[in-house]
Amino acid sequence: MSMSHTRTQRLTLIAILSAISFGLMLFPQIPLIPGADFLKLDFSIVPVIIAGYWLDLPAALWTVLLRTILKLILANEGVNTYLGLPVNLGAIVVFTAILFWLLPHFNVKSLSRQVLAIVAATLGLTIAGVLMNWLVAVPLYAQFANFDIAKMIGLGKYFVGMVIPFNIAQGIIWGIVSFAILSLLKPIQHKVTA
Repeated sequence: MSMSHTRTQRLTLIAILSAISFGLMLFPQIPLIPGADFLKLDFSIVPVIIAGYWLDLPAALWTVLLRTILKLILANEGVNTYLGLPVNLGAIVVFTAILFWLLPHFNVKSLSRQVLAIVAATLGLTIAGVLMNWLVAVPLYAQFANFDIAKMIGLGKYFVGMVIPFNIAQGIIWGIVSFAILSLLKPIQHKVTA
């Protein structure tokens, strides 16, 4: 197989997975924490993780970047998109990078390694979620969207009661769903990536 054919196939797969990831962002997202309807679970990370395990980590990062650009261009919701999308992008990149660092190759039989990778990626995601909310989302939403969570319920209550449990639940769900879909798609992986 020629180098240009392999490169074309790679770019095509990244483009398809980016489009699927973007499409998943358009589905109604699921609020996980009562009283925090703005913290919503979406499954756009699944094609990103597939890109990573079928190709490599740079492919996963290109997939999430293209998905983010598509969201900005085609489904922009104004201030919520401009403020929420960078936090979402950061969360996905942190989760994905830790996942691939600990589990560079997906193997259906390596259940203990999968669990370890999901737990560590979820821990990283939770720490990143707290930092991104504290340093970026909370001040920017207060300034640009007149939504000051610090004044409404207090930062301590927000982080302990909403951000931390949301990110723990989100990370576990992301990991389980992604690995389950990778296992289901294992029979076609070679056909798609060969």
